[in-house]
Amino acid sequence: MKTLAVMNEKGGVGKTSLTAHAGWYLAERFRTLVIDLDQQANLTATLGAHLGRVDSVELFVRPTRVPEAGRLTVTRSTRDLLGVEGGERACIATFRDSLAAMAADYDVCVIDTPPALTNRTFGALLAADAVLAPVGINDYSIQGVAELLRAIKGVARHYGRPEPLFLGLLPSIFDRKSRRERVLFESLAAELGQLLFPGLLAKRDAYARAASDRAPVWAMPGSAAREAASEIRGVLATVAERMELRP
Repeated sequence: MKTLAVMNEKGGVGKTSLTAHAGWYLAERFRTLVIDLDQQANLTATLGAHLGRVDSVELFVRPTRVPEAGRLTVTRSTRDLLGVEGGERACIATFRDSLAAMAADYDVCVIDTPPALTNRTFGALLAADAVLAPVGINDYSIQGVAELLRAIKGVARHYGRPEPLFLGLLPSIFDRKSRRERVLFESLAAELGQLLFPGLLAKRDAYARAASDRAPVWAMPGSAAREAASEIRGVLATVAERMELRP
């Protein structure tokens, strides 16, 4: 099983929408586990049709396997996740051990993390083979990127493991009609070119509708949904290729 952590310290950057679509997309070809570590539980609501019998918090308490609920299986976020932050740091390694116990049960795992550097985030980083960071153009800050990269390196060094593959910063909720955002994007590309993911997700109503309809944009009618589907499937195809996922 290969594991992707989707993370950013800021909320409102399309992280949950991206994770939900990653789950739907990958489940077309792989046995897919999606873990919701964000106490807001938006991902749990969106992927509610695929919930398994295990709450996400259980993965931090003791090494726990999640029985398959189909091609796509989701662990439920609950407010109990907040208790992980007041617990011992041993829970970070326990989370890693939970995922290791499922190595033969699933082909790929996608983790939606909270918008902060917490024990849950560190657990995701410790278990991850790859990290993808969606960033909003308006919310972009060099400091935030630097903190994220330091966290990736710090967790790997502390636990004596190789660093996960950093897939890049994915410009998300990008308003192509905004001159200011176009200028900011050009500045971002100039400053952090090699750290940028080769693709972007534009600001589209279709993504919001997908969350409310609890269905991927490629299952929705209309040209706007088709454009969104082509865009996000292209991003996810690149993710799968760079993670060397094979059926």
